[in-house]
Amino acid sequence: MNQFTINNAVVEILIDDLINSTHEAVVIPTNSKLLPSGTLRCKALKQAGAKIQVECNKIINKIAIIPVGNAVLTSGGNLSSKFIIHVVSPKLSVLGQKLEGKKLMLATWNSLKLADQKGIKSIAFPPISAEMLGFNAKICANAMLPTIQKYLLEKNKNLKKISIYLESLPDYKDFENVVDTLIS
Repeated sequence: MNQFTINNAVVEILIDDLINSTHEAVVIPTNSKLLPSGTLRCKALKQAGAKIQVECNKIINKIAIIPVGNAVLTSGGNLSSKFIIHVVSPKLSVLGQKLEGKKLMLATWNSLKLADQKGIKSIAFPPISAEMLGFNAKICANAMLPTIQKYLLEKNKNLKKISIYLESLPDYKDFENVVDTLIS
């Protein structure tokens, strides 16, 4: 585990299971209709229980679709976490790699902002969009970590702990390299 402090908030990267984290909120990437998609989302929804999809459907019935980079909040259902932050993650395309990287930064920022606005003190992230949307851990680290740093320095009111849960040592190394450049 690697951790550092920014403006009285601890940021850590670790290899562990995001779904079973004990943070107040977990961030789960999703699509614009909040439907089950991707291994992580399906695992989270299965463990959290059917109530979460019902909450997601109510949100969609009110606003139709959620734009890429935006986030919404539901209860955590049966998870250890009290809340799930569902963030619409971008898909990497060869033509718009820079634009999509900015959307990944926006997804990170909006997840932090939503948690902060709701008074949430601890939040757990996966590497957003890494699972099946074309972003690798290095791209995620280069977008997410500076965004977290910027948010904590400029806007944070409530967040005390931000954790990024990774699944492999190579992914961890990619995030660790970015952490080293941020704190040096």
